[in-house]
Amino acid sequence: MTTMTTYVHPASWSEYTAALGWAREESSRIAEATSPPEEMPRGSRYYLTNDFRSGFGVAHDGTLIGLFSLVKGRGDDLMWDAVTHKGVKRLDCFDGFLPDYYKRFGFVETERVPNWTPGEPDVVFMAR
Repeated sequence: MTTMTTYVHPASWSEYTAALGWAREESSRIAEATSPPEEMPRGSRYYLTNDFRSGFGVAHDGTLIGLFSLVKGRGDDLMWDAVTHKGVKRLDCFDGFLPDYYKRFGFVETERVPNWTPGEPDVVFMAR
């Protein structure tokens, strides 16, 4: 585990979705790896960095939601915080680089389903 150098604070759904929307506009990689802001579930816990350029959500069942960062190298800190301090136990992501990335934090694939959009990457479910 690494030492946490990036700090997040609780954010409202509207703050988080605004920041995610900006990040998706700025980065095609974030846009491809995250769901649209309007699909983020209300009632979940959301966290943002002070500069609003990175964040994530946690559903009531411990599922990681919409991790994003426009700052290179910040993702590891966010993931360690999510799993060690925010109760993240599971996640889902699109196949590609993300499953290997999440394996670094102790996640293993539990299920894989075809994407509902033909020709797009499978959806991979993972748990810790």
